[in-house]
Amino acid sequence: MKKTMLDYVAQTPDTLERALGRSQALTAPVAGLLRTGNFRILRIVASGSSHNAARAARPLLRELLGMEVLVTPPHTFACYEHELPPDELTLVVSQSGYSTNALEALAVIRRQGGMAVGITSDPASDMLQASDLLVDYGCGQEQVGYVTMGVSALILFFQLLALEGGKVLGRVSSALADRIHASLAAAVETSRNCARQTPLFLKSHYLELSSMDTVFLCGAGACCGVAAEGALKLCETLQIPAMACETEEYLHGPELQLTPNHTVFFLDGAGPDSPRVRQLWQATCQVTRRAYLLTCAGNPPADSRVLALRGPGLEAAAPLALLPFFQILSYQLTEDKHLWHKHPLCARLEAAVNGKSENYVHKEVL
Repeated sequence: MKKTMLDYVAQTPDTLERALGRSQALTAPVAGLLRTGNFRILRIVASGSSHNAARAARPLLRELLGMEVLVTPPHTFACYEHELPPDELTLVVSQSGYSTNALEALAVIRRQGGMAVGITSDPASDMLQASDLLVDYGCGQEQVGYVTMGVSALILFFQLLALEGGKVLGRVSSALADRIHASLAAAVETSRNCARQTPLFLKSHYLELSSMDTVFLCGAGACCGVAAEGALKLCETLQIPAMACETEEYLHGPELQLTPNHTVFFLDGAGPDSPRVRQLWQATCQVTRRAYLLTCAGNPPADSRVLALRGPGLEAAAPLALLPFFQILSYQLTEDKHLWHKHPLCARLEAAVNGKSENYVHKEVL
């Protein structure tokens, strides 16, 4: 039978565990560049889900590599931000390997005499010819239109790069590496638990969740990437407006449009802002009953709108644990509501401007 998004969500933990078992080999090409260079900045050029994955991994990359980490869309890079100073290492990501904006970013780097480094899950794609160094982040290709496994695997790849890169730079001791590795493994196990709990949570709140109209997703730190990816999944599958907000920025404008019909998800990765996340969730509950808290922190509030998950012991690992919720939610509601077909005029847009190169094979979602 043809696989669905749910099949890949179920497959993800095993894929992540395999990556954890070969973290050094998986990240060696990029870690080698970090060892030989004297870099102060790591720039990740990525769009869509790849951009969200990089944002989710950014906090751990900054902490363990001791570098500033920039996440830049390929169009912005190609048109506006491609100075390529000698102390900047630039990585261009395309999960499919056929994204025209990523290919253009690689071409810009080559035209300026830089080293074009590509990151992909399809090493036989068009990125092979466009890159001087092509790195396979190790999850293989999903045969559905909306990636799930690839996002989580890319987050973990960057987290493992932080770990292995920190080791080669002498910033991460063996003891610290063991603790971080254990936390990432715990997050993978928590993701299994999240995947088990999400269908039950959806069933308990089916009336509200199946009638979502306008959605906010709030998260900070590593959870910024989860909020952005959750919003993207809800937009592209359910075809509803979903906006990702940094936790505190939610309180500086977005909250003014709240009505009882709005849905708001708060993401608590058990970081330093955990009390504030819960405070904002409780305040939002006074406006709408459609306010939900997803938390990896201890002592969760006793409320049916709270999805409590066992924390992995490292806030930076929380995205791996939380992402299955939005992946399953977006798939199941789109399936139940028969929303895979888009407005017929969307076909005209795709015919006029294509984001994939000519060799890309379209992945059907129906």
